[in-house]
Amino acid sequence: MTDELPLIKQFAAFLKSTGETFFLADQIQRGLGEFLASLNKVDTAAGRAVRRTFRGCPEMLIEGDTLFAVLRPRMGHKRCVRISPESEHIEEIGRGEYLQVKDSYVQGHELAGKRGLVIDFSPYFRDFPKINEPSEMGEGISFLNRHLSAQMYQNPDVFGRALLRYLRDRELDGRPILANRHLSDPETLLGEQAAVRSWLGDLPPDTPYTEVEHELRVHGFEAGWGRTVGQIREQLRLLAQVLESSDPARFERLLGRLPVIRTVLMVSPHGWFAQDDVLGKPDTGGQVTYVLDQARALESSMRHLFYESGVDAQPKVVVLTRLIPDAEGTTCNLPREQIHGTEDGWIIRAPFRNDSGDVIPHWISRFQIWPYLEQFAEDARNLVVTELLGRPDLIVGHYSDGNLVAHRLAEDLDVTHCACVHALEKTKYILSDMHWGEMEHDYRFSMQFTADLLAYNSADFIVSSSYREVGGTESEQGMIEAYDVYSMPGLYRVQSGLDPRLARHNIVPPGASEEHFFPNTDSERRVEGVTEALTRRFFQAEPTEMSLGHLEDPDRPPIFAMARMDKIKNLSGLVELFGRSPGLREHANLLLVSSVIDASASHDQEEIAEVNRVHELIGEHNLEGHIRWCAARLDKVETGEIYRIAADRRGVFAQPAFMETFGLTVVEAMACGLPVVVTCFGGPSEIVIDDDCGYVRNPNDQTAFAGALEAVVTDQEVWNRFSQAGIRRVQEAFTWGRHATKLLELTNVYTYWNYIDVMNRQALDRYVHTLYHILYRPRTRAMLEETT
Repeated sequence: MTDELPLIKQFAAFLKSTGETFFLADQIQRGLGEFLASLNKVDTAAGRAVRRTFRGCPEMLIEGDTLFAVLRPRMGHKRCVRISPESEHIEEIGRGEYLQVKDSYVQGHELAGKRGLVIDFSPYFRDFPKINEPSEMGEGISFLNRHLSAQMYQNPDVFGRALLRYLRDRELDGRPILANRHLSDPETLLGEQAAVRSWLGDLPPDTPYTEVEHELRVHGFEAGWGRTVGQIREQLRLLAQVLESSDPARFERLLGRLPVIRTVLMVSPHGWFAQDDVLGKPDTGGQVTYVLDQARALESSMRHLFYESGVDAQPKVVVLTRLIPDAEGTTCNLPREQIHGTEDGWIIRAPFRNDSGDVIPHWISRFQIWPYLEQFAEDARNLVVTELLGRPDLIVGHYSDGNLVAHRLAEDLDVTHCACVHALEKTKYILSDMHWGEMEHDYRFSMQFTADLLAYNSADFIVSSSYREVGGTESEQGMIEAYDVYSMPGLYRVQSGLDPRLARHNIVPPGASEEHFFPNTDSERRVEGVTEALTRRFFQAEPTEMSLGHLEDPDRPPIFAMARMDKIKNLSGLVELFGRSPGLREHANLLLVSSVIDASASHDQEEIAEVNRVHELIGEHNLEGHIRWCAARLDKVETGEIYRIAADRRGVFAQPAFMETFGLTVVEAMACGLPVVVTCFGGPSEIVIDDDCGYVRNPNDQTAFAGALEAVVTDQEVWNRFSQAGIRRVQEAFTWGRHATKLLELTNVYTYWNYIDVMNRQALDRYVHTLYHILYRPRTRAMLEETT
C-alpha cells in the first residue's frame, strides 16, 4: 500500500479540484479513470493497485483536505477509512466516526455532533455463523449446517437432544407425527430405530405404512417416515447416520424430507392483489404473479411430500392481503377468494382502518400505507387463525410491508418466519438515506427503511431470487449489503443493519409456470383463437384509446418489452435507443405493453413523467409506423401467447431496466422460445448466460444495447441458438417445483436450528421490539396525524 499511497493522495486532490465533495460509485470509477489516464498510469502497477483499492467503493467524501471512503476489499466486506495529505498509511476508522462525517456533510458539524440514535444489530448475531468467502454468500443453509454440525460433533449430546425435541414437537392437526414421548432421550431414539429397521427388514419393501403403523408407534415412531416399508427403512437409516456423525449433507437431506409443514400463510398487503384485471395497476405487477405461483407450487409440493411420507393430511395455503372496498371492477373487495389451480389455496383480505376504526375504502400507494399496518396485523391475526383453524406452520412475508406484518404475526403466533426479498427501495432511489427528509412526504423512506431493518433482522431466514440481491458484484453492492452501513441524518445512524454475510441468506430463484409458458414450437398446446385475437390486437389493429401506433409492416421481428411505466424499468430508454438506431428501424418493429399510455389515467407522478417522455420520444424520432404501444393487463394465457407470437416472428424480448431485482418476465420469455437482451444490473444478468442464451448489456450504453438487439433479429444462427438455449436454461434452473421444495427444506432446517438458539433470539426480539415502539410506531402516528 505504501507504493500507491502518493497516487491515492493525488487522486484525492484531483477529486477536490472538481468542486464536488461527495461521490458515488459510478462517479468514483469515472473520476479514477480520468485521473489515471491524465498521468498515463492506467496500465502501470501503481495504477492497477489504486483501482483495486477503490474497486467496489460505494461512496466517498472530502472534508477539507481529507478523503473519507467506504472501501470494499471484497463483496460483503467494508472498511471505513481516512486519508489525509499527512497520512503515512490508509487509516481505518470506526463506522460511527465515518457516519458522523457523512452527517456533517448534510447537516453541518453542530447538528451532526449531537448524540443521536445508533442502530447496531451486530451484537445479536455475534455467534451466528458468518460467511467470508463471497462465492458462498446466498448459500446460508449449507454454510450453517457445515458450521454447526462441526460444533455438534464436539458435543453430540446437545445435538441429539435438540434433534429429539424437534422431532417430538412436530404435530399436524393437533396430532403428533414422527416421534412420540416413548423416545425419551437420544440413546433410546438410536436403539429403537435400530430395532425397527431390523423388524422391517423381514417385510417386503412395498408394504404400506398402514400395515406397520401400530408396531412403529409402540417403538416411538409416528407417521411421516415414509409411505412404504422401504421408504421408512431408508429414512430411519439416514436418521441413524445423522445421530452417529456430523455430516451436514445427510442432516440437511433428513430434515428436508420431513413432512412438518401443512399450513402456510403468505403476506402481501400492498397494491391490488387479485387474480384478474389488476396487473399494471399502481404498485401491481410481477409480485402478484410471483406470490400466486409460489402459493400453487407450495401446495403441490406439500401434497407430494405428504403422500411420499405416508401422512394423511391436506395442505392449505393462504395469502393475506388488503381488502379494498372501492375495487374498480376487480375482486379486491372480496373477503375470500379461492386461488385458481389449487385445492385448498385462498386469498383472504382484511381492510385498512383509521384510528376511529373506519375502513379506508380506496387504494393507497405502497409509500403511504405504513400507519395502517399495525392495525391490519391485529385484525388479520384472528382472521388467519379462523381460516387455518389454528396457527400456521410457516409465515412467508413478501416485500417490506408484507414482512413487517409477517414479523408481527410470527411474533404473536410463535411461527417460523421466512422473509422473501423483492425490491428494497434504498437501492432504487439514489441518496434516499442521506436526503430522506427532502423526500419524506412522497416516499416515507424513514418508515420504509426502518421496517426493513426490523422485519428482515427478525426473520428466521431470508430468501432472495438472485445473487446480486445479496452479494452484488465486485463493483456494485447488493440490495442487502446497501443496508449494512448508512445514516439518515437527524433520525438515526446504522452501524450494522443487514449483514449479507450472515448464514441466513438463501438464493431460491422462482420459476415460470410450465402450464402457460412453453415453447412456441409446441403447436399442439397453443389455442388458435387466442393467437389470432392477440395478433390482431397487438400487431394489426388501428390505434384505439388503449393503443397507440400502426405498424407499416406488422410481420417484421418485434422488439418486445412489457413492464410498468416506472422510471427504473427504462421503457423510455428503449424507445430512445430504437429511435436513434437506423438498423433497428430498418429490420424490426417496437412493441411495448405497459400499464398506461395516457398520463391523464394515472395518479402516480413517476408514471406520468415516464408516459409523457415516451410520447415525446415517439414524436421526436418520428416513430409512427414503427411502434405499437398498448396499455393492457394480460392474464397468463395471453402473456404466454404474446411471447410465442413474438417468437413466431423471430423477435426479441428486451429488458432494459436500470435495476431489476430478479426479472421473471425474462424467464417467461425464454421459456416460450423468445431470445432476450437484458440489463446487466440485477437478476437478469444471472438468469441469462451472456452470448449463450441471450445478451447481457448495460442499458446506459444505448449503442451497445441496440447493437445486441439488432444482432438477434438479423442473424438467424444467433436467434436459433439463443431460442433453444433459453428454453434449456429455464427447464434446468427456474421451475416453481424446485423453488417450493427448497423453501420447505429451508423451513425445516432453520426451525431446527432455532432449538440451538444460534441467533440469541430472546435478546434480538427485545431489541426489535424496542426499536419498533420508540422509532417506527411514533413516526407512523405522526404520519397519520399529518395526513388527517
